[in-house]
This record gives sequence, structure tokens and C-alpha cells, in this order.
Amino acid sequence: MKNSLIAFKVIHTRIKPKKYKFTHNYFWFKIDLDDTANCPSRFISFNRLGLYSFYDKDHLKLGEKNARANYIKFAQNSGLNTKIKNVTIFTQLRFAGYVFNPVSFILLKDIENKEHAIIEIGNTFNELKPYFVSNKHFNEKGFVYKTKKLFYISPFIEHDTDMEFRMVRSKDNLSITVDDLNGNDIILHVDFMGKEEPITTKRLLNFTVRSPFVSLQFIFFIHLHAFFLWMKGLKYLKKDEHTEKQKGAHVWKT
Repeated sequence: MKNSLIAFKVIHTRIKPKKYKFTHNYFWFKIDLDDTANCPSRFISFNRLGLYSFYDKDHLKLGEKNARANYIKFAQNSGLNTKIKNVTIFTQLRFAGYVFNPVSFILLKDIENKEHAIIEIGNTFNELKPYFVSNKHFNEKGFVYKTKKLFYISPFIEHDTDMEFRMVRSKDNLSITVDDLNGNDIILHVDFMGKEEPITTKRLLNFTVRSPFVSLQFIFFIHLHAFFLWMKGLKYLKKDEHTEKQKGAHVWKT
């Protein structure tokens, strides 16, 4: 389906240096950026205030006219040399004007029907970092991609660890795992498990009642769990430390 809602459970398991685990329920939007004129619900708007709003400026900015064009430019700058015909994003929208996206996944399909992806990670310092996933990392169900992080995300994990992303799609089911690795050791394991359902106004309002103010929940729980980890005695890394290990970040929301 071109546009959908994805109710998902996120299971966050920290393994080293101390064990810590939590589970939360959220929901995402899957939006076809080639057809934003046909809004699937009157409560979703594009580049204007609404109950839910997608703003191009909330995503990667490389000087192009909109998020779709900026994603294509980033893919081209990363070595893609085929024409893109479709761009789809899995993300959270602004709710009553506010959004925070720890991660968005963007799927690009080229004219040869090959898929590519961009992983867009945001932190609480108004920074965003994109990672390009070429088709060579894809299989018939999704992709597996490993990269150096080189970005400030968690204050309790070094910035130069590896990150491995796995996306698996089966019919309307979506599974994403993210591992933070130090060599072969998993420091942090995150599971996203969800199911796509068509966007309707009734379903959107139902999701909103069950999980309102999703972005504020993100911010609240990020700081709450950081406090618990600090209380456990984990080493705290300040943002202005090891800046040489923080590369490729962009300004996020403006």
C-alpha cells in the first residue's frame, strides 16, 4: 500500500556494560512522497499546520525544493547513478506542530526497479545524520547494512562504534533491528515490530487516542531512561567530547 499507519512495538535491550531493557508502543506513518497531493486523511497536511503534518524542512536539507529531491540528491552524492522513480518514507509526522524522530527510513526505487534506502537518524541536539544503503545490501525481503556510527546519539555509547541495520518486510509486516556493536560484541539491540494498515481518518484517530503525543513520549522516555542509566553508573559522554568522532551531521529542524 502506498500510504499506511504502522503500529509497532519497540524493544530496547542494552547488553553491555550493564543490562537494561524497556518496551514501548508507538506508531509510524508510511508516506509516498511522489503523491502528497492526494492526502489519505483530512487530518494529515503537508507543509502547513494540521493535526498531523509532514514538513520537508524536518528532514534532510541539501538545497533542493523538497525532501524527496533532497533524498535523491543525497543518494546521487553517495554514488547512485540511476534515475529514481519512487520515494517512500517511514517516519513520524508533526503532531499539533511538534515532532521528534529518532530515526526515519526512506526507500527509493529506481527505473530498473532496484531498491535503495536512506537511514535518517536524529538526536536531541537538533542534528540529523543520513546513511545511504545501496541495492547491493538488499535481498528479496529487505536489507542488511553495517556502518560506522560517527554520530552522537546515546551519551552512554562511544561515537565510533558500528551500527548494523536489518529491515525485513513480509506482506504487511515490518521488522527492523538495530545493533550497536563494539567489534563482535553487541552493546545495544533494538527491535521494531509492526504491521501496516491503510490510513483512514477513523484509524488515525484511533491510533491517536491509544498513543497521543508520540514525539513528546519519545523525548520524555529518552531522558527518563538516560537518567536510569546514569543512576546505574554508566560513563556519561558529553556532546563536546570527541568531536573528531562526530562526522557528517546536518542541522535538523529549523
